[in-house]
Amino acid sequence: ASQLLYRAGIITNMNMIPGDKDPLNPSGIRLGTQELTRIGMKESEMEVVADFMKRVLIDKEDPKKIKEEIKEFRKDYQKVHYCFHEGFDGYAYHKLV
Repeated sequence: ASQLLYRAGIITNMNMIPGDKDPLNPSGIRLGTQELTRIGMKESEMEVVADFMKRVLIDKEDPKKIKEEIKEFRKDYQKVHYCFHEGFDGYAYHKLV
């Protein structure tokens, strides 16, 4: 599941869930929703993200097609929110010293 989502541009972590036997082959995934919140997404956007995931994992749509839709969706979410210096480019490297 994690690899399919990655091909669509959705990065998740593989996590063990109860009943898993092999830590190298976990059956759970984790989505870092705090990062989505940090760039300004709220409840309605989480529903869109969930739909992207459903289309890849359940509906078996082509991850490459979904990736293009995700790129378009993400255009409005490039600035950092909920931080000391709101409005910074969320993915630019800043000089720390």
